[in-house]
Amino acid sequence: MNRSYWRAIPKAFVVVLCALALSGCFDLTQKLTINRGGGGHYEIAITANGLLGEGLRDKKSGIRLTHNRARTRTVTVGDKTTQTTVIDFKSLSDLRMSDESLSLTNHGASWFGLGPRHVTFRRTFLVDRARRENVPKSAEEEKFGGELVQTMFGDHTYVFSVIVPGSVERAAPIRIGRATVAPKVSGSGLSHTVTWRMPLSMLLQAKLIAFQVDFSAYGSFPDAQSLPEGS
Repeated sequence: MNRSYWRAIPKAFVVVLCALALSGCFDLTQKLTINRGGGGHYEIAITANGLLGEGLRDKKSGIRLTHNRARTRTVTVGDKTTQTTVIDFKSLSDLRMSDESLSLTNHGASWFGLGPRHVTFRRTFLVDRARRENVPKSAEEEKFGGELVQTMFGDHTYVFSVIVPGSVERAAPIRIGRATVAPKVSGSGLSHTVTWRMPLSMLLQAKLIAFQVDFSAYGSFPDAQSLPEGS
């Protein structure tokens, strides 16, 4: 397969800046689905009302969740508009990321190679680097910015979920400051979904967040690692 070059999976803080400029608040959801060959799709949805919602509905928000091949749809229900972008991939190694990385590590199969594969999925989100690159601030401005973020985004949420085939062996909680965000596992049989949900203000004030799921499933699951943007 020829390598696909996905230059820009969404930068959450670019979305934040656009939202601030449009005087609107939003909820952000990212969902990654992994199939039994290591491929899948990455879905990103932003839901907003007010001026930002109007901009999404009229395609005048200035927000693009990726600059590459993707399927995008916009739906309005009541006073809220949701813009969803879906990116397909055959391997995580096809993806070029900006401030996050995704990986699959295959630890081998049990029962002398006849059992299911034991695989680790890991996503690292470099929130602090994204903030420095997009919103450089002094210490005073950083303190004020934290208070402003809490005020503006306290009622809004960030959700990241990963759907894996087979069974979940372990889903790691994440810590942001003194808070712990425990994942919820749902599903049965052939696939399970692991979901982390947190206030959007908590995400925006984090430095680094690592999401990790260990799962077992029948399939190939070659080791894969997303590449840095520009490489």
